[in-house]
Order: sequence, then C-alpha cells, then structure tokens
Amino acid sequence: MISFDGLYSLISLGLALFAIITTNFINKKDFKNYPFGKYNLEPIIVIIKSIVLLIMCSITMVSAIKQVLNGGNSVEEGFALSYALISSIGCTWIYLYMKRSSKNLNSEIVKAESNQWLMDSMLSVGVLIGFLISMLFKYIGFNNLSKYVDPGMVILSSSIFLRMPITSIIESFKELIYSSANDEINYDINNLVKEIEEEYKLEDSIARVAKVGRELRIEIDFIVSNDSKIKSVDDMDKVREFIDKNTNHFDLKKWLNISFTKNKKWAI
Repeated sequence: MISFDGLYSLISLGLALFAIITTNFINKKDFKNYPFGKYNLEPIIVIIKSIVLLIMCSITMVSAIKQVLNGGNSVEEGFALSYALISSIGCTWIYLYMKRSSKNLNSEIVKAESNQWLMDSMLSVGVLIGFLISMLFKYIGFNNLSKYVDPGMVILSSSIFLRMPITSIIESFKELIYSSANDEINYDINNLVKEIEEEYKLEDSIARVAKVGRELRIEIDFIVSNDSKIKSVDDMDKVREFIDKNTNHFDLKKWLNISFTKNKKWAI
C-alpha cells in the first residue's frame, strides 16, 4: 500500500509539473501561429494524465490480487503509520493549494490536478486508517487476518480510483470532438436566441455551443427575411453586443461568432 501511495504521489507530481508547463504555454498569446487558440491542449493533457493513472491503478490492483491469493503480507506498522501521517498532511496541503489555483486560473488541467490530489489525500488517509486496523487485528490476536489488510487496501483503493480517470477520459474526449456544452449553458443560450428571434422577427436560427477546455465556443447563425428588423450592419452589431453582454455570466473564455444570412444553406 505504501508503494502504491508513493507511486501514485510521484506520478501525480510529475503530471502536475507537466500540467503547469502546458498551462503556461496555453496562456501565452500567439495569434500568428495559433489563430484559433490552444485550448484543445487542455482535454488532450487530461486524457494523457488519466490514461497513465488508469494503467497504474490497473497494474497495482492485479498485483494486490496476486498477493491476496498468495496469503497476504506482513507490514511494519510503526514505519507505515509515520509515512501515512506525513503523506496525508502533505497531500491535503497540495490539494487545497491546487483547488484554490483552479478557481483563479479557471483551467481544466489545474482542476483535474486538484481532483487528482484530492484522491491522493484520500488514499493517504486510507493508508493511515488501514494500518491502524492492521494493528488492531494483531492486538486482538488475528495475526493471519492482518496480512490481508495491506493488499486489501490496494484493491479497494484501486477499484475506487479507477472511476475518476475513466470519467475524465470520456468527458475530455467529448470536448475534443466538440460535443454539445452542458444543459445549463445550452438552455441559457437557446432562450437568448429565441428572444432575439422574436424581437427582430427573424425567420429562423441555428445555435452551436461547445466547451473545449476553459473555452466556450458559441456560433449562432440567424436567418433573416425581408420582414426582419435587421436592416444594416449596425443592427447586426447591436445583436452581437446584446448576446455578448448576456453570456458574460459563464465563467469561461468565449469564442463568439454570430452571422446573418437570408439563405439557410449557409447556416447548416
């Protein structure tokens, strides 16, 4: 269990440094070389991190199952408890720091790192509790049973932790293929578009909304007719300003593209 916890922390630290370097690269503005931004890197990095942790958890789970089948293993609880206590305090401090940073930077990478260190903190606390249970078993005379506590904790921790990287991979992959944003965002934007349709007597509209990393991509095509109140570029810009103002409550960087056409084929 100590090996699993230490390896998990070491990999998390390496991935955290990788994430910081990537975040700094994304934040550097370079319109000439990256005219559409670099936010696609965020879900890519999250997928890479999640795959690494998924592989690690799977390997350690298989190893722990083999240990259980071979009769478990004995542990020196004194050293284990000291390690678990220091690890719990250290990982919890890093988690709180990363959580605060994720709010300030509004970065999916840093948010993923924060969740990762939360898992690491829980793992370290679990190690501490597990070895206390092992000591209790020895104290009451169940020495043979105490041998299964260490691999048992690894199996339990690995099975619990497998869920988060799998979920992260699925969500990040959806972002990479520009899956629709969540229901709350779509609801707000669709209501806004319908309001504009009615006010300006527009024939139809098509709204596409996707979240990629920390960027919210909004593309709206309005189909105008001769009866519409949109008669000039100034009218179009007025609509754009209205949409921009009413989407500022989303805590994401916006990519806003609003077009007007009389022929619906240019909007599909």
